[in-house]
Amino acid sequence: MPRLVVALSTVLAAAASFEGIAQQTATAVAKETAKVPAAIPGIGQIVISLALVIGLVLLLAFVYKKMQLKMPGSKHFRVVATLNVGTRERLLVIEMQGKQRVIGVTAHNVNFLFDLETPLTEEKLASDFHTQLQSFLKK
Repeated sequence: MPRLVVALSTVLAAAASFEGIAQQTATAVAKETAKVPAAIPGIGQIVISLALVIGLVLLLAFVYKKMQLKMPGSKHFRVVATLNVGTRERLLVIEMQGKQRVIGVTAHNVNFLFDLETPLTEEKLASDFHTQLQSFLKK
C-alpha cells in the first residue's frame, strides 16, 4: 500500500509540473502574439500597388503594339472605321487600292455592301476608345 501512495504522489506531482509548463507556454505564446502588429496595408501601399499594376498594363500594351507582327498585305489594306450593329455583327469601312468600301461582317459571313463616293476623313470619324488608345500609344 505505501508503494501505491508513493506512485500516486509521483503521478500527481508530474501532472502538476506539466500543468505549470502548459501555463508557462500559453503565457509565452500570448506575449509573442501580442508583440506582432497586424499586417494591414495602408492606403499609401494600396495606391502604390495599383499604380504599379496600371503602369505594367500600359507598358505591356506599348510593347505589344511595337512587337506586333505585320500580316502580309496589311500595307495595302486599312480599317478606317467600325460600327457594332449587334453582338457579333458590325459594319467596317475599309480602304483598299485608294478606295473606301463598306463591308458587313457577321460570325459566318463577310459581305461587300458598297463603295463610298466621298471618302471619310479622320476628322469625320467618331473617336471611340480603340482609336483614342491607338493615338495615345503612337505618341
